[in-house]
Amino acid sequence: MLLYIFISCKSRIDQCYPRITGMMNKLNNDNYIIVTGGNNEYNYYKDKRLLEIVCNDYYEGLPEKVIKTYNFICENDLFNKFTHFCKLDDDMLIRKNIDISILTDYCGTVQNVSGNRYWHINKCSTNCLFNTTPYTGPFVPWCKGGYGYIISRISLKILSNDTNYYNEIYEDLYVGKILHNKQITPDNIPNLSKYIYGHHS
Repeated sequence: MLLYIFISCKSRIDQCYPRITGMMNKLNNDNYIIVTGGNNEYNYYKDKRLLEIVCNDYYEGLPEKVIKTYNFICENDLFNKFTHFCKLDDDMLIRKNIDISILTDYCGTVQNVSGNRYWHINKCSTNCLFNTTPYTGPFVPWCKGGYGYIISRISLKILSNDTNYYNEIYEDLYVGKILHNKQITPDNIPNLSKYIYGHHS
């Protein structure tokens, strides 16, 4: 069973929440949660499917937010029934429910070449070092976050234990690097856009 995880933030939740819940209702799918950061404590409102995470809620906080979300899911029995997890941005459109039989430990839209080291410049908080500093770390094959990606519970557990998120700026690449170090490589899902439409699709 697949859990859809929509990553949002407090400044956008009022506009995103009704759109996401309405979309998932039309798909007759209640296997999803919506996540925001910038909170003083962890709260999961089961009826609303809303998860509040203690983390930086700005652009540079995305690696922290995603890993802490995975950790919360790992440690909460409410999510034990799920075998796979689809990470999504809050503006993505789910066109149809994903066929779980096509899923692997790590899959999505794979990029095998180096990415743009300046993508994040001027997207972060003004006092954040990343805001003016290019990414200098390595690139490995990874699933691009702007298209949505899916991980298994095996991968989720690996990711949930990592704590290097303050030193990373690209959440999707960060996920790829952690899994790469555990010999889990990304698989490309052909025609992923028939299931998920993202702003880069």
